[in-house]
Amino acid sequence: MITFDTKRRLFHLYNANFSYYFYINKLNYLIHLYSGKYLQNVDIERLTERYAERYAYLDNNKEVCDESYYFSLQGANFECATFNTADKRGSFAIIKNVDSSLLTDFRYVSHKIIQGKEPIKYLPHAKIQNCKEVETLEITLKDVRSEVYLILYYSIFNNLNILIRNSKIINKEKQDITLLKLASTELDLIYGDYELISTYGTWSKDRQLEVSKISHSKQIISDNHGGRGFYHNPAIIIKEKDTNLFNGNAYGFELIYSGNFSFEVSADEFNQTRVIAGINEENFSFTLRYNQCFNSPECVLAFSDKGINGVTNVLHDFIRQYILPKTFAFKERPILINSWEAYYFDFDTEKIIKLIDEANSLGIEMVVLDDGWFGNRDSDSSSLGDWQINKDKIDLEKVITYAHEKNMKFGLWVEPEMISPNSKLFSEHPEFALYKRNIKPTLFRHQLVLDLTNPKVVDYIYSEIKEIFKKYPIDYCKWDFNRYLSEIGSLYVGENNEGEIYHRFILGTYDLLNRFITDFPNVLLETCASGGGRFDLGMLYYSSQIWASDETDPTARVDIQYSTNIFYPLSCIGAHVSARPFLTYQDKAIIAAFGTFGYELDPIKLSEEDKNQIIGINKLIKEWHHVVTEGDYYALKSPVNSNYAAWMTVSKNKKEALVFHFNFRREPTYSRYIKLYGLDPDLYYFNSLTNTIIKGDFYMNVGLNISAPLDEGKAMLFVLKAVNSLEKTIYEKIKMKNNEKRDKIF
Repeated sequence: MITFDTKRRLFHLYNANFSYYFYINKLNYLIHLYSGKYLQNVDIERLTERYAERYAYLDNNKEVCDESYYFSLQGANFECATFNTADKRGSFAIIKNVDSSLLTDFRYVSHKIIQGKEPIKYLPHAKIQNCKEVETLEITLKDVRSEVYLILYYSIFNNLNILIRNSKIINKEKQDITLLKLASTELDLIYGDYELISTYGTWSKDRQLEVSKISHSKQIISDNHGGRGFYHNPAIIIKEKDTNLFNGNAYGFELIYSGNFSFEVSADEFNQTRVIAGINEENFSFTLRYNQCFNSPECVLAFSDKGINGVTNVLHDFIRQYILPKTFAFKERPILINSWEAYYFDFDTEKIIKLIDEANSLGIEMVVLDDGWFGNRDSDSSSLGDWQINKDKIDLEKVITYAHEKNMKFGLWVEPEMISPNSKLFSEHPEFALYKRNIKPTLFRHQLVLDLTNPKVVDYIYSEIKEIFKKYPIDYCKWDFNRYLSEIGSLYVGENNEGEIYHRFILGTYDLLNRFITDFPNVLLETCASGGGRFDLGMLYYSSQIWASDETDPTARVDIQYSTNIFYPLSCIGAHVSARPFLTYQDKAIIAAFGTFGYELDPIKLSEEDKNQIIGINKLIKEWHHVVTEGDYYALKSPVNSNYAAWMTVSKNKKEALVFHFNFRREPTYSRYIKLYGLDPDLYYFNSLTNTIIKGDFYMNVGLNISAPLDEGKAMLFVLKAVNSLEKTIYEKIKMKNNEKRDKIF
């Protein structure tokens, strides 16, 4: 998977479908050559010719120009670009050196190839159990002016078009240096005609899809909220202009990180494209003493020549195999109901007992007790940090025991990273809060953030949470995060090191989460940040699913889930049916079925008709949801600038498929044929809508015919199931005999 041509000093990282080439040039720079579909070899000269100013320098007051060597700092494609040199297109690292200069220029020293991949201490990372699946290239570079070293790591997978990169700075100077920027990855592409796919949003409008042409002005996809940031997501796709859902070259990038991040993307004056991804340099600085090091988070690069869906399939497989907790990665999750929209803070033991009874009668498998069970928490204005059960309000042992007697699971809501000024914890330990002491800090939802840069705070808050989950047999935990960081100041870190706070805070969060999943590996953990404000691979390393959005309106959810599906597997996307008045429970369930699936409503208020509908829905979810959890996902029609949205999931053996179609506005009869994807062209499939058996190649070349009048907000679900030749013959004889009418699955 990794070779080194000693004569040409050429690295080739590859598998059967993917190649990544770079080499060490005469000046010991690492020069990127090619990344894309597998190539057996490359021509270095043809890839490094640049009609730009040649490399020249001043030596003993004489100009030296290497006429025999065609290299330009302004136009070369680097693996780790310099800073404050002639290359002004964006840098990989910035260091304030011992002499206070900012010139950063790393050159090759040595390398080694390692079977497998080492984990990163304190940071989430790709989990490798079989070292034969991965090879890692470790390259050591040294700054030309100092004893500062940069280690680059490249891990290539043999079964997926995935390359993981991260980096490490080591200070070998006798004095302190200050790290101002360190990227995880850089990709310099020789073409400039690309488009950028990213998402933006806000609360209840999470991850809205945006496609833009990569221009010659730098585009920055970033977040600076300290964790809970809706505006941008740490995942992008770079695609060639003509690449669509099914054809063409595309590159997917995802950071395994939950803190402040940045993707810098731009075309340069030579019409080449540079992508640099890593920790956001805004409000970032890190002091490194002698022999100290700093690790950047891992960045995942996925490549496909089969369009956007190709990148999606690679990312989904990678996340399920190497990121999600193994206990739940491929496991069906229980259908749950959350108490929040039913009762908010106004509940007691008898109400939760009644909720368990009603949920059980509907085929729901787990009840989750949301906010309000601890301290004096009768509103959101108090008690965060006081993780002691309010026994006057809820008998937790009784409701958990009752749920288990009904063969149901029980879950609990927590928000461990927060503290209320109106709390016992704050009155006793005001130093536990994270804010600057010489100002009046902003409150969001009447709360502040705990100073998780301080190990004592992490120890204290985890001991409180651990006590509850150790004492009670809780099956599920909803881990919320409802405000972002502002006016940051830490009594532990001190005023001179405030640039370290954002990163140290997220390391504290990871410490909390790691302790939790280590002590309670069988508790299903779902993270949440005012909805989907912290939806990333860093969180998914610890939690098997993330609440996608507080917005449960079904039409809004189509947009949110469509864009989220591109980057993240459906099995980790929290999607529920709520009591929102628009659309039937059937229509809402069809949308939520392409996620973890659950309910946000009061079942006591349901009509008998609605209850019967939900009972039927839950039975079908149990029968078919494994296709969503384990299958391959394909986007069929984007809702952006369209009246429709369509997608499908196909089981790995291609014998089962679920197809989703949704129209937003009422329309008359149009000719609508949705071409399907990922089926076996030679298999025959029974169609639940038309009650017919048709070959897979027909669906993929002609399409699924839905040329009919469609009502506003109509959700449609089609189930395709492969049949053998005997089943096909028998079915057609029965159909001809009885002249059966079309049946619908819902």
